[in-house]
Amino acid sequence: MRRSFLIAASVVTCAMLALSATAAAKTPAQTCTASSPNVIGHTIKGTLTSSNVDPSQARFATCAQAKKVMVKTTELRVEMPRATKAFYCVPTVKSTDPDVVAYKCTFKGADTATFIKLTFQVTYDQD
Repeated sequence: MRRSFLIAASVVTCAMLALSATAAAKTPAQTCTASSPNVIGHTIKGTLTSSNVDPSQARFATCAQAKKVMVKTTELRVEMPRATKAFYCVPTVKSTDPDVVAYKCTFKGADTATFIKLTFQVTYDQD
């Protein structure tokens, strides 16, 4: 009976430690803005979230990098999945008249647990 209690207590303790480490690794969502002449209103608002960011990859979890991704993506008017500025962007075309596209861009660390997600939606000018 004692041994099973110790095992159960150990499992509960490990689970609590794992959950607290996961919760601490996530950062709150940031709103990042960029400017693009290709979109109506010339302003893009994106939401940047990240978790388990390794210090060597921290520069990718900034609004400065998110701005570069949003500007380049709208400059190219990406409508097919593609890598842009270290992020892999997957577009979802919401409508075609006018062109409204929602983007989900992700950065995954190759040898670390880093995960960064940038989401934004734009309405393109009819140029």
